[in-house]
Amino acid sequence: MISDAYGRPVTSLRVQLNTVCNFSCFFCHMEGTGINSATMGLEELEALFSMAARFGIQKVKFTGGEPTLRRDIIDIVRVTRECINGEISMTTNGTRLRAIAMDLKNAGLDRINISLHSVDREKFSYITGTDSLDQVIDGIRAAQEAGLGPIKLNFVVLKGVNVDQIDRMMDISAAEDVILQLIEYEVPREQEHSADYVEYHYPLEDMVRQLSSESFKTTRNSLHDRPQYYLKRAGGTARVEVVQPMRNHNFCQNCTRMRVTSTGYFKPCLMRSDNYTRFVDVIRNKRGDSALDAMFRKAVGTREPYWKQEDSIDSEILCQVPRSDGN
Repeated sequence: MISDAYGRPVTSLRVQLNTVCNFSCFFCHMEGTGINSATMGLEELEALFSMAARFGIQKVKFTGGEPTLRRDIIDIVRVTRECINGEISMTTNGTRLRAIAMDLKNAGLDRINISLHSVDREKFSYITGTDSLDQVIDGIRAAQEAGLGPIKLNFVVLKGVNVDQIDRMMDISAAEDVILQLIEYEVPREQEHSADYVEYHYPLEDMVRQLSSESFKTTRNSLHDRPQYYLKRAGGTARVEVVQPMRNHNFCQNCTRMRVTSTGYFKPCLMRSDNYTRFVDVIRNKRGDSALDAMFRKAVGTREPYWKQEDSIDSEILCQVPRSDGN
């Protein structure tokens, strides 16, 4: 295991496989990168995951763009499983899961996050630019049938758009035995006064207080120290995880991942673009494991919390429940 200068171990990789998507969500941060047609090939990804195993990294999450649009996605999962003994997961919009969910499971994928930011057809179309709600719902069913669980539904909370659907989403969590992940709309500090942020950002402090008071059990995800609340609903138990990154020093202090761009760079922080480390040339030029390991150590050395203590909101309520490992 390797840690940065702030004592934060790097235990997982978040790997962007592409920057193309069949949705056009207006708030998408594209993993902090621009759109680029270049991607890493299967052998390059295999070398990356072999390196990850050498450093004791046992969690890999695939993202995009939309990772299932890669024609070799099943092979990518398979070679990852050959290197990684721990959890392999994916974030997807779910539209292609009916066709490939079982193949993903058989190749070694453990679980899945599915983006579902609205269950209202009109608002879903407004957010995604598509009329694909039925496909996403069917994708959730396909993931359940394939055993890709626990399934998390990613729900970016947007003021004036979908806040009124949170209660309904909690009912879905209970009825479908999935985890609802409420995600705060985030931007870099220089965009906090932008028109989109002012229009759509919905602070989650009050929601956290409500969930904390209504839950019968609360645990914490070790990644970002996120709270997860268990609530009684008519259909069973809803599990609600809160992802609250904006001006949250505790969130950054508990970041344990290294990001990887589709173009072959280590990217230590979503919010920064000034500390990339390009590693893919080391693989392509066949400079060997030691050179690739050195590039990873260099990248880890550039990691630092984006939000500092002096930036933070009052997150006292987030720090009063016990921790547990999570995803």
